[in-house]
Formats: sequence, structure tokens, C-alpha cells
Amino acid sequence: MRAVPYTAVYKEAIRAIHMATASEKARTDRRHGRFSLLMYCDEYLDHETAFVLLDENDTPAGYILCAENASAWAENMKPYAEEIISLGAPYDVRVKTQIEEYRMAEKEYPAHLHIDILEQYTGQHGGSILMNALLDHLKKVNCPGVCLGVSRANERAFGFYRHFGFEILAEEEGGWFLGLKLN
Repeated sequence: MRAVPYTAVYKEAIRAIHMATASEKARTDRRHGRFSLLMYCDEYLDHETAFVLLDENDTPAGYILCAENASAWAENMKPYAEEIISLGAPYDVRVKTQIEEYRMAEKEYPAHLHIDILEQYTGQHGGSILMNALLDHLKKVNCPGVCLGVSRANERAFGFYRHFGFEILAEEEGGWFLGLKLN
């Protein structure tokens, strides 16, 4: 497997992977699925940095999405956030909370990321391939740090991020907010 920079040719494959790896609610509830794509996928594909994990047949198997600058991301998110707000509760509050969370950490951790790999490709070091590609890129552009949220239900992901040196910045009932300084 290998990581390649994202191009629009991969957009629908990435969106399909996003939905395949999303929560059951996102896969079965139209509003929740729309929220998930708008909040955690589409804006990144349209405006941010991304790498695609390709298998030996050059089939997309996963991705890593990253906003390198929380302020620019918040500005780019405005039309996506408007659509999310139109979905009503609880999505209207969730989008505002998410934007605020990233903006609060932006001085030391201006970048944030999302990573997903199809289940049949997990355990094959794809996550490490993607993370190394992204971290190398962020270091080249002199990004001082990257952050992300992880659910308590996703212990495997929590261990993965800790292996890469991410530290707990904040802890909530539902999970952790993690950060990694890059310089």
C-alpha cells in the first residue's frame, strides 16, 4: 500500500469510504449521513490537504484529511456549516462546537485531521503510511502542531495516535482531544 496526494479523481471513492467507515447512524439516517459528509469530509476534499491510501491495484482503501490552518478552515466551512445548521438539532450545535474546539487549539495546534481506512485494509500499516505522509507534509510547511478528537469507543484509534506521540489536551465524557507538536 502507498499514500498519494489527493486529486479530484478520488473524490467519490473517498466519500464512499467515509460513509462505509462512519457510524451506523450516519449510514442509516439521511440527516446524520449528510451532517457527517459535510462536517468531516466534503470541505476537506474541496479546500484542504489530503492523502489517499491505495492498495496494490491502485484502489482507494483509505484517506487522511487535514486542515492545516484552523482559521482558514473555519472560513472555508461557512457554506458547509450553513447547510449543517439547516439540518436542525443537534447538528446546528455540533458544528458550532466543533469549529470552536479547533479554534481554541489553533495557536499551538493549527492543523487538525481525520483518517479512515476500510475495515478489510486495517492491520496492514495503512494508517501509519497515511500518518507519515501527512506528518512529513506538515513539517515541510512548518506547521507547529496538529490535533484531533477521538471517541472513547475507539480504543484502537486512541492507541494509534498515542503511538505517534499525540498527547491528551482535554478529556470529555465522550472522548479525548489530542495534540502533537511538530517542531
